[in-house]
Amino acid sequence: MKTAIIYISIHHGNTKKVVDEMAEVLDADLFDLTKQKVNIAEYDVIGLASGCFYRNMHERIIKFAAETDFLKKQRVFLVCTCGIAYRDYTKSTKRILNKKGVEVIGSFQCRGFDTFGPFEKIGGVAKGHPNEKDLSEARAWIELKIQAHKKSV
Repeated sequence: MKTAIIYISIHHGNTKKVVDEMAEVLDADLFDLTKQKVNIAEYDVIGLASGCFYRNMHERIIKFAAETDFLKKQRVFLVCTCGIAYRDYTKSTKRILNKKGVEVIGSFQCRGFDTFGPFEKIGGVAKGHPNEKDLSEARAWIELKIQAHKKSV
């Protein structure tokens, strides 16, 4: 099963830390959407990952989800890092993918150091995140999701 993780990590590298851990577990190819175009045709599982911006994933990740023609066999998982984790910030991206008939096998979210918008004025929130516990949870989550996916295929 070939896996790609397409991500945007532009402020503090929070998302990059998480997807690096997941990519190691999965032996996945990583693609920084801010630096390269991505052809997903050869992949069975695709991760889409970003920080949280105004209660959503990064607009370029959302646009990628909306404009990409996924193959029937492909499954997607979502990853989001955020300063304050009080809701599912992947919800709108999931909705887009579901409307297109793309199976979303799950989403992972953890805290990440955030100085975006109003948090800059107070020196940021979630300092020190993602920490080793967050990264360990990311590894465990992706292992479980991929094992479950392999059993269902």
